[in-house]
Parts: sequence; structure tokens; C-alpha cells
Amino acid sequence: MTSATTYAVIDLETTGTSVDAGDRIIQFGCALMRDGQILTTVSQLVNPDQPVPPAIQTLTGIASGDLVAAPYFEDIGYMVEDLLADTVVVAHNVNFDYPFLSAELTRIGLRPLVNPAIDTVELAQILLPTQASFRLSDLTEALHIPHADPHHADSDALATAKLLWQLQARLQALPAHTQQQLAAMGSALTRQTGDWLRQHAVVTQPLAEGLQQVGAFCLRRPTPLTTTLHGPGAYPLTDKAKKRLLTPTYKLRRAQAKMMDAVYANATGAQLPLMIEAGTGLGKTFGYLLPYAYVCDENQKLVVATATTVLQEQLVTGALPALEALLGRPLPTVRLKSARHYLDLGKFAAELRDPAPNRLTRLLQLRLLVWLTQTTTGDLDELHLTNYKAPLFARVRHTPGQPATGPYAASDFYQRLLTQVKDATVVVTNHAYLARHFADLQLSQPPFLVVDEAQHFADNAAPAFSHRIDLRGLRLALSHLKELINRTSARSLSQIYADNGLVQYQLSSTTTTLDALITRISALQATLYAHLFHGELPTGHVEKMLMPEQVDWLLTAVEAPLTMMTARLDALAAVFDTLTADFAAHADRFLVGDAAVFDAVSSTMSGLNARRAALAALDPTAMRQGAGGVTCATLTQGHDVTSLAITWDRFDVAQPLQAALAHFLAPLFVGATLTVDRSFDFLARQLGYAPLPEPQTLRLRSPFHYKQQAAVFLAEDAPNANDLTETEYADYLATTIAALADNDHQTIALFTSLRTIQAVYARLVNSPLSQRKELLAQGVTGSAEKIAKRFALADNALLLGAASFFEGIDYPAKQLEQVILTRLPFDAPDEPVTKARYIALRQAGQDAFKVDALPRATLRFRQSFGRLIRTEHDRGVFVCLDPRLTRTPFGRKMAKSLPNLKPVTLPLAELQPLALAWLEGHDIRKEGTHA
Repeated sequence: MTSATTYAVIDLETTGTSVDAGDRIIQFGCALMRDGQILTTVSQLVNPDQPVPPAIQTLTGIASGDLVAAPYFEDIGYMVEDLLADTVVVAHNVNFDYPFLSAELTRIGLRPLVNPAIDTVELAQILLPTQASFRLSDLTEALHIPHADPHHADSDALATAKLLWQLQARLQALPAHTQQQLAAMGSALTRQTGDWLRQHAVVTQPLAEGLQQVGAFCLRRPTPLTTTLHGPGAYPLTDKAKKRLLTPTYKLRRAQAKMMDAVYANATGAQLPLMIEAGTGLGKTFGYLLPYAYVCDENQKLVVATATTVLQEQLVTGALPALEALLGRPLPTVRLKSARHYLDLGKFAAELRDPAPNRLTRLLQLRLLVWLTQTTTGDLDELHLTNYKAPLFARVRHTPGQPATGPYAASDFYQRLLTQVKDATVVVTNHAYLARHFADLQLSQPPFLVVDEAQHFADNAAPAFSHRIDLRGLRLALSHLKELINRTSARSLSQIYADNGLVQYQLSSTTTTLDALITRISALQATLYAHLFHGELPTGHVEKMLMPEQVDWLLTAVEAPLTMMTARLDALAAVFDTLTADFAAHADRFLVGDAAVFDAVSSTMSGLNARRAALAALDPTAMRQGAGGVTCATLTQGHDVTSLAITWDRFDVAQPLQAALAHFLAPLFVGATLTVDRSFDFLARQLGYAPLPEPQTLRLRSPFHYKQQAAVFLAEDAPNANDLTETEYADYLATTIAALADNDHQTIALFTSLRTIQAVYARLVNSPLSQRKELLAQGVTGSAEKIAKRFALADNALLLGAASFFEGIDYPAKQLEQVILTRLPFDAPDEPVTKARYIALRQAGQDAFKVDALPRATLRFRQSFGRLIRTEHDRGVFVCLDPRLTRTPFGRKMAKSLPNLKPVTLPLAELQPLALAWLEGHDIRKEGTHA
């Protein structure tokens, strides 16, 4: 593969994905390329001698009628064979096109393909590590490659050829050291993709400005935070001054100006807790950031806590840079997440010393090497992966509470981040991090605090104040330590210290201790299982709420074993700390590969120490008294005794939250849906406040004209889910959703159960709708994050989603035009934490439904509607399939929470055409309809 190599870049369109099942080629496309120049292109329709499935016709635009006069593959096979002679085959996902084409050649009596082949998907994943999608159409758009007809073989082949040439340029622009690493480690890649890396690496490429080599890696040089260039100036007190600042980039809204003034007055005056409900589209982020920009600096900081890390990203990469541009000065910002989000360079270096166990692991390693030449943060979320569950990430993530040591300590991403906090004006974090680590910020004076999406703060903070006896995790960590001492499949501690009699004796004694601990944990799990489950054989994930008498028995049963475990874990820590200290002090006495063993020991011990700390933090008094929490026995798999763990989940976090909030000035709680019945009392109670007086609350309406932008419907013939079997209910939902979503408008259907999503998807995927619309289902076609990204890129999709899709994700304009709410979003009453919360309220003499269940469901109902209209130009339909919305007093109360809209109640047969008419741009109210 040199400059003289001819690349045959191919793409096939087929009737399906399995040539063995009889699928056939319907279009063959090929672009011959040499030295970056397109020599010729070939596009040939092929008669498959079978009908083209409707879904393939929709995808490719190739109908069965288009192929009647086309040649059969038997007629073009020799042309294809001659065309590919003496070439290197290239394809986007080569392991589909290459074997499919080879099988077709074999079927008609020609020789199978033996050409070397490379895969542009893998190359793109390596050389474009932060790309969110590796579909060909998304890559060509990102790289500005002309691609006139996606899913047409000729256009796809030509685009893939141009992509390959750009990827070669990307490779050769990398530092020589990184190119050499890719070349040396590429042998595990698909077909000859690794050979391509070796033959195109430029070993003389110097380090570019801004890069440095640190150990095994080429890294971006750290850039200090930009400090404030000049003073903030005077806050724009009048609306005229605000307009002058924001125009022409932004439009000042009166409610937004009111919010700015309230925040500024409180920050510079009384500095009291403040709650602001800012309607969607009002511009709440600027509403609090702009006034604080005139109050805060590196000494008097602002901490902003968002509900999720995704919202952190939006704030740091969107709103804050935009505000800096308006102000003409920087707002030095640090984004804080849990340590597990960041790459540990020492762990990654140790990982590279051992052979990769499989192709996917090697692919991720290569991707990380290229990413390290680009990232300034080391935040693994920059890779935009759909999930981070690959074993590699567990091994190379930063371990919370374990400071970096060794040759990479000075370049450690997470430690650098923590040191930048002292120079920052704004610290952006998330609810969970704030709850766990508020005391770790170590600031010279209390900072201001903004809690964005504050309706989630209590629930997101709860895990920080909960406890877990992770018996399974303890046992696995101990087993791993035992393996590191004695394993024969790789270098072990016993081999490392084979000549040291004293250490050999310590390791032998430690193995005995590990065996005793593992045996004791297994015996304890068996005892707990037998007593708490009475010989039952539950299936799936099990979470059993324990009654007070069971909690008493449990604490008595675990007291002695946990005391023994804690003492022996301390002894283990002393042994392994001594060994790792010995390696750190005398690294030159050890083999190069021994570093990986000690890194594994340190990582395992760090996790073990965290579990030991969790045991020490256990509060038996709180568990016995309830104290706003519930004790449960959990089983990852119901029949697996070894998966048993004990949890104490706190549901009333008012007291610990108040202790945390005491570290901040003037806590500001903002969100689009904070009130229930126009009152902040429910939120105040969750956060530990008495009802706030009126001067400390502010409700600001959305500027949107909802009557002109949204139509709300209720299917009056919808059944009550409780009156149907699960099968009947899934049948109804699938039929109804299919009818409502069978159009060219993007739709989200919201569910309260992942199990129902699975049942409805199973029906829809086998329905005619699946041939006309892309179907995405949470927990079925991918994680919530994965399908959310896919939905944003789609142009005619139906997404079936649960809790995480009720809010927090913006799909403006045509990205989302219809929301279907399948059921009013009440908590499942049998879920242990919910049940315990209701019991505690009833014991306190309160009506759990009125003071807890209904407010929570009302907030989620408002949030589900809020998915629909995100800008003043959006237009959409909201459909509810739960008849309780108008047939029950609580449902009618929830309906009144909609912004100046009243549901139109109609049978589905009448509702469907009206909803479609609205989506098509008709004002159905003016056209004499029931609406």
C-alpha cells in the first residue's frame, strides 16, 4: 500500500444483510483511486430476481421496478472480478461488503475475493476519536466531503474514497511517536487495516507546537486558565442597558431582565436562599450567569450545579463562551466531575504493556492514543461513546480518592483540574458531585451557588447519603488480589518476589487471609439469603424492602463478620501499601512489565479501601430508626446467592442537604418546573427549608405563545391500564402509537416502564410502521444516551423512552414535533424507596398521595409537555393516552398545570387526523374543528 497502490473503494446496496439467507445485491458501486486521485467510478444496478423489501426501498430509493431491466449479477460478475484485480479493497464496514461480494462471486462460479482490504469505519474511529457518529453520511458532513446521494452505492463509494484520503492526512499529521504506536499496535484490526497504518505512518513527523511527549504519550501542553483582563464594570441596571449589551446577538425578554435583577439584588444584598421558576425559552441560564459575572471573581467564586454531566457540557461549551463574547472578557471556568470520568495516564501506560485481549480493546487503545494528542482535559466523555462499559475503561479510569503517583503524576488530568479551581471564577459541577464532594472544594471563602434543574437536586443527592454493603464487590476484589499474588497466566507478585523469603512469607500469609475473608463473605451471603428469602428462588434483579424486625436481625447477623472483615482489610492494606511503596522507591530493580502488576494492585486496593470505608460509614442507629431511609436486600440475579448485597437508601435528604448548603452563599434554585399549584412549598420541603416568604420566590412565565404553537389531545377511548392485562395493554399502545406516529414527523413516546417499552417495541418492529420509520427503544436498541444522539441525527424516527426522556434534552424545530404520553408519570408504589417514603409520611399523619405522589407526578407531567416546544418557532402535538387526565380529580388538577392549554378530548379515530393537520401547519381551531 504505497503511492502506486490502486484502491478499489466499494459499496453495495442489498435486499438484506444475510447472503446465506438468500439476500442479493441490488446496486454495486466502486471508485478506483490512486495517490488520492479518482481514476474511474462504476455504478451498476443489479436485478436480484426477488422483490426489494419496502424498508430497503425507503432507505435506498431503489424500487423493484427500477431493477426489472437491470442485469443479473451473473451478467456483471466478470466485470467486477476484472475491476478489482490487483487492488486493495476499501469499504465503510468492510466486513459486510467484502464477504457479501465474495460470496456472490462464488455463487456464480467465480473465485472468492483474496484482495487485501481495509475498513474506513475503524480508521475513522481511531483518527477521529471525538466524532459522535461514524455513519458515512455523518462523517462526510463533519469533514465537508461532498456526498450527494447517501445509501446509493456509487455516491457512497466515491465519498468513502475521499474519506480515506482525508484519514491518511489525519494520520500523517500526528506526532511521529503516536504514528509509530498506531503502526506497531494495529495488527489486531480488521483484515489489512493495520497494514495500512504501518505503511502510511511518517516516522519523521516532528512534535507540533503545543504538544509534548510524556512517557509513552504525546499530550497537549496544559494551558493555564485565562485570568480576568479587566474589571467587570457596572452591572446594567436598566432594561435599556441590558438591551445594549445583548443586542444584536440576543433578544432581551422582560421576564429575563426581571430574573437578572432579582439575582443581582440578592447576591449584593441580603444573600438569602432564592427560588426562581423560569419558563422554557425565557433564557434562564443567562438570567443567572450575567448578574453573577458582575459579582464574582477568582476570590468570590460561583459554583453552578446542573442535573447531569450532559448539561454541564452544554453550559461550559455553550452558554459561558457566549457570555464571555458579550462581556468582552473571560470568565475562567472549571468543570468538575467525579474522578472516574477522567483517564489515568499511569493506568493506561500499564495497560499498553500487555497484549490486548481482543480487537475491540485494541481499537479503543488506539483511539485513546490519538485522543491524547487533542484533549486538554482527559475527560473520557469527550469520546462521545454510547456506553463506557468496555472492560478497558474500568482499568484506565481515575480511581476516586487515589491521587496519581509515578512518572505521570505531574501530567495527571484530574489533579490539574483540582488545582485550577483556585484560579477559576466559575466552577461547573453536577448535583451528585456537589453532594459528595462539597467539602473538598477547599475555597478560601464561601462561594455563591446556583442549583440548576433544582427539582432533581434532592433525588440526585440522595445516593451520597446512602450506604451499601457490597458483599459481591468485596469478594471479587479479594479474589482479584489473590490472583495477582499467585496467577500463572501472567506475571504475579509471587514471581516478582521469588528471591525474597520475607515477602514470600507475607504473601503466603496474605493468601490465607484472603481465603478466610472470601469464605466468610460467602457464608454471610448464604446466611442472609436463607433468612431473608426463606428458600425462595426469585428471578432477575430483586430488591426486597426489609421490615424493622428484619433490619434488627440483619444488623445483629452482620455485626461480628463486618468487625472481622474491617480489621483484616486494614491488615491487607498495610501489606499491599508496603509492596507498592517498595516498587515506587526502587522501580529500577524491577522488570518493565512489573509496573502493570503494581498498578493492578493499587487499583484493586483503592476499590477495596472504598468498600471498607463504606462499611465503616454504616450507621446501625439510623438503619434501625428508619431516619428517612429504607434497608433492602438486593440480588443482581435472583437465583445467585453470591450477588447478594445490602443497601440503605436515603429518601429524606433535607437534613444532610442543609448541612451541605451551609457552605455556600445565597443558594439559588432555578428550573422550568419547580412549582406545584403555583407554590414552591414541595421543593422547599425536599431541600430542608420552611416555606420561603414571597420575596425569596419568583415565577416567570415562558415567552412562548403556546396556543399558537401546541395542540394537546386526550384519546377519550383510551383504556385504563389497570383494567387490562400486560399483553392487552401492550397491544393497545402499539396499535395507537403506530397510528399516531405514521407520518413524516419525529415522535417521542414516553413510558413509565422499561418493560412496557420492550413489549411495545416487539410489536412495532414487526409492523408496517417499521418499514417507514426508524424505531428507537430505550434498553432495546441502545442506552438512553445512544438513542438520544441517534434521534437528534434522524429525520423520521419514533423513540420509545422512559424517565430520562421526560426532560433535559432539547430537540428544537423538526427534531421533535409530537410527544405521546402513554401513562401519567406516577412513581411505582411498590418500589421500595417509594413505599418507604409513603409509609414515613403516613406515620407523620400526612396524606402521602397529596403531599408526595401527586406533586412528583405533576412535575413530571409538566416536564413531559416541556419536551415539545423549545423555541418560539417550534410547533407540535402533545397526546395523552391515560383517561385519568380528565376522568379523575387529580388528573384534572394535573391538566391545569399545562401552560394556558386545555386538552381536547376525542376518540382516537377523530384525534389522529386533527393531530396530523396541526403537524402539517393547519390551524385546526380556525378551520372549524372540535379543537
